[in-house]
Amino acid sequence: MSTMDSPNISDVIELIRTWSPAMRVALARKVLETLGSTVISEPQRTMPFDDVVGLLRTDVSPPDDGECGQIIEQERARKYG
Repeated sequence: MSTMDSPNISDVIELIRTWSPAMRVALARKVLETLGSTVISEPQRTMPFDDVVGLLRTDVSPPDDGECGQIIEQERARKYG
């Protein structure tokens, strides 16, 4: 079957919608079985800790207690009116 003759996924879905639920479940199982031993590997976590800490660094100094209180009050006013 050439690419031009192959049905579009949406065409296949429309056809499958006419099937009974049992037939659709059977098809889903067959499709999943075709994956066989396909292994989905976990992403590699190779970034060193120092690099992660470096991503969090800024040129701005952290807020002091007074500034933190002010930020909290502003957020409460924004949230609760």
